[in-house]
Amino acid sequence: MSRFVFLTALAVLIAAPGAEARDTARNSIEGYVIERAVIRAPNCEGPAFDDVRIEAFEKGVCQFHQPARSAEQLDRVLKLLNRAQVQGLPVVHQQLAGFLTGLGHCATAERHLETFRGSGNADLTARDNFCAARMQSQAELNAIRWDFALFDYAEDLGVPNTLDTRLGEMASCYSGVLAPGFDAECGLITNITETELNVFVDEATDAVVQTYFTGVESPITAMFQRKRERAEGVLAMAGASIQGLKDGAAAVNAEYTAYHSAYETERDAKMTPIYENYRESILRATAILDEFNRWKEGLFMTSDNVNLLPKIVERGVELTEELARVETDDYAARAGKLVDDVRAVVQSEAEHRALIGQLCRVYFCELASRRRMIATQHVCRQPALTNNPICLNAQGQMKGGDLQVNFDGEQRIGIADFCRAAGIDDVFLTVGLSPATALTCMGQMP
Repeated sequence: MSRFVFLTALAVLIAAPGAEARDTARNSIEGYVIERAVIRAPNCEGPAFDDVRIEAFEKGVCQFHQPARSAEQLDRVLKLLNRAQVQGLPVVHQQLAGFLTGLGHCATAERHLETFRGSGNADLTARDNFCAARMQSQAELNAIRWDFALFDYAEDLGVPNTLDTRLGEMASCYSGVLAPGFDAECGLITNITETELNVFVDEATDAVVQTYFTGVESPITAMFQRKRERAEGVLAMAGASIQGLKDGAAAVNAEYTAYHSAYETERDAKMTPIYENYRESILRATAILDEFNRWKEGLFMTSDNVNLLPKIVERGVELTEELARVETDDYAARAGKLVDDVRAVVQSEAEHRALIGQLCRVYFCELASRRRMIATQHVCRQPALTNNPICLNAQGQMKGGDLQVNFDGEQRIGIADFCRAAGIDDVFLTVGLSPATALTCMGQMP
């Protein structure tokens, strides 16, 4: 049932006009994963809620997932989530807050319905509370934009903390307190379209006018006529006001789209140079190691693995002549310069160690920290980074974590060991550092 509800919502969105534009907008929105640290925080307090922008939201999520919730706890959940939405939330967080709020009102409606039935349908206060909670639940669930509901639970939580469980609760709510059978209980009229209602009203009005006022010159006739004309005028003004609101909303949406595009451009402009510098460093290091490996394999070995040294000994005369030519062309001085260049490379070890330390701090303390993790995952989706071992996957983990080079045979070294050798403390060699720890790490940049 839960999968059916979810897939049906997606099918409607795909078939609707403008679906391609909404898909493009949805793909540019970052998702949200409900982590173990949030819903298992003791008393829903502590360092897990270090982002003040969504603190009320995540505390509401934590309270919602407490086992055996009381009525007071459920009220606290609704207050926290409502306050978070009023203060402003990202798109995905809004959909999750509305989803949990709808389930919370549904649970409240079930509790009031039990009280009403337990009183033999005599407790009218319980009935009114049931109808109010039922209406709020239906409004929250119907307002969810499923094409933007890019939220899920962390994989290590398990039942009952899964998205399937929550969708099952929503399906039970629709088949329970939100079922059309309770509409009459709450004084609602269902299954009558607006057209049918208008036809019924017009027929009733015409019947009254025909029975009591046709052909009768009376102030009552004029009064009803004036009231009808005034109602038509109010309806026309309401239509104009609604159109004005739509036009204003379109302008706001256009301005938001422009600002969002500018933000993405600025973000990519900062991330691309970092990626290019990292790529250039890796390519340069690989080229140096490959060149050294070819030199080490043997100066007299051909590409076909043939040793030329015996042939050189056999052709001593030609070798003597070649030696004379080498001395004439001053190859010895060139070889000496090559030795000096190699020595300079060896002596630059400290400089390379400092550079490696800087790269490691930029990666762990900035790119892979909690405040930059989602953006880094977005960059790692580029095709050029498909096999990069230190890129973050969708679960916030490194894909491989080992650097591999072909230096006197295949050599491997873990990223943490590689950075630890450059002098980085173990406390900073972790993916997902908190903002405070990441700031301390970057402050120690050499």
